[in-house]
Amino acid sequence: MKVYQDINLLPDAEIGLHFLWEKVYQQVHLALVEMQDADGKVPIGIALPAYDAENRRLGHKLRLLAETERQLEQCNVREWLSRLSDYVHLTQIRAIPDRVRTYAYYRRIQSKSSSARLARLARRKAERENIGIELAIATFENCVEQRIEAPFVWMKSQSSGERFRLFIEYVETGEPTKGGFSTYGLSHSSSVPVF
Repeated sequence: MKVYQDINLLPDAEIGLHFLWEKVYQQVHLALVEMQDADGKVPIGIALPAYDAENRRLGHKLRLLAETERQLEQCNVREWLSRLSDYVHLTQIRAIPDRVRTYAYYRRIQSKSSSARLARLARRKAERENIGIELAIATFENCVEQRIEAPFVWMKSQSSGERFRLFIEYVETGEPTKGGFSTYGLSHSSSVPVF
């Protein structure tokens, strides 16, 4: 990673930070969807400089990072966020400082046992095995719901219209790694510089 651009969120009395995160991250996600390759990978990753796991907060800043200035220009996040211009401040594209503190993964974590997820799994099982939904649900009855204690942003699925929590975990790795990012700018295999 060689360049970055910061998106500073500016909530006010009418528009709260959580609502603003939902709208901003949704637009960033849509911009990244436009950039994905045939494998579904994106060349732009995200960082959250004020990430606070203990208090489950993402902070007020979303950082986009890329190898080239051209990639960030192609993303055109300014256009995607134009209708939110009163509530965000975008910096110019800048070079990543020479002194990087460390490297980290920002990755999505999902509960394997949330009630919504178990309902989806039961529906799929019923369809796949051609059994009744009640029988499929019964196979998941003994699953204990796991609670994720990580910062999240509410997202809305463009295909189903359902809202869901996108939980984001921060894990330091200490070294740069490459592998591409998801359309959320997250990755289990690509690190981003922390500065």
